[in-house]
Amino acid sequence: MKRNGETKRRRNVAEEAEQGGGDPAMWEDLDRNFRQVQSVLDRNRSLIQQVNDNHQSRMADNMSKNVALIQELNGNISKVVSMYSDLNTNFSSAFHGGKNGRDGGGATGTRAN
Repeated sequence: MKRNGETKRRRNVAEEAEQGGGDPAMWEDLDRNFRQVQSVLDRNRSLIQQVNDNHQSRMADNMSKNVALIQELNGNISKVVSMYSDLNTNFSSAFHGGKNGRDGGGATGTRAN
């Protein structure tokens, strides 16, 4: 059922981009990248829950497992920061590049007489 919702959402993203004059491929890339970020964030949620459960158990073995879980969590946070930075760069480049390329510079461009 989730798959049908994802397919419908992807189709809507492409249709909206076409209707709005945007580049459907750009919107598909952004959508894919946001889904990748969400996947890492979901994993982080799971890691945090595992760390909390281990901590509450107060068992030495579980507490030592938290070291690796927290290291993974830390790496994932760095990964998310990097992914958002890349998303920002890609979106800015696509938005500004596409806008200027599509209508000859937009409202701020100069017009030859």
